[in-house]
Amino acid sequence: MISIIRASLSLMGEIRDIINSNYQLYEKILLVPEDHNEHFVDEQWTEQNFSIREFYLIRENGEYVGMASYQNFVDMGDFAYIGYFYIKFGHHRKGYGKRVMQFLEMRAKTDQLKEIRLFVNKYADWAEKAYESMGFKSLSSSKQEILTMNQGVFKNYYEEGQTLLFKTLPPLKPTNLINN
Repeated sequence: MISIIRASLSLMGEIRDIINSNYQLYEKILLVPEDHNEHFVDEQWTEQNFSIREFYLIRENGEYVGMASYQNFVDMGDFAYIGYFYIKFGHHRKGYGKRVMQFLEMRAKTDQLKEIRLFVNKYADWAEKAYESMGFKSLSSSKQEILTMNQGVFKNYYEEGQTLLFKTLPPLKPTNLINN
């Protein structure tokens, strides 16, 4: 049974473990040294990020197997930003990514947002293929364009060589209430 829970501060160690378990995938493709700190994270990273993002953990059979972060940027253009999206190394290709993305899409719809956005490293073809299979399309790969769009909201999130992807969300359908 798969469950997705919002991570409390006490579970941020699990978040860090999942991110760090994938570092070997990014170590050689990151273009500037500063970007490594976003893919092998420490306690200071937790302090900087926990207050500005919602973190979600995917759990199956008592083990945390994936995580993602969510930020509502309604004031910057009616979209949510998915900043960290990781499946624990050794647990890829089991459908966890698709499940957590479906959850994040519903999360954004409940915030009445129109799209979700995320970055992909141009050399992480495995990630790009996964996002494309989930319906994401390229918004921009121009650093200058990305850093100036939506009042510069992506300045603190951009890493060299990234493409900004987006997915338009269909509106949340109202449920029919039955009066008894």
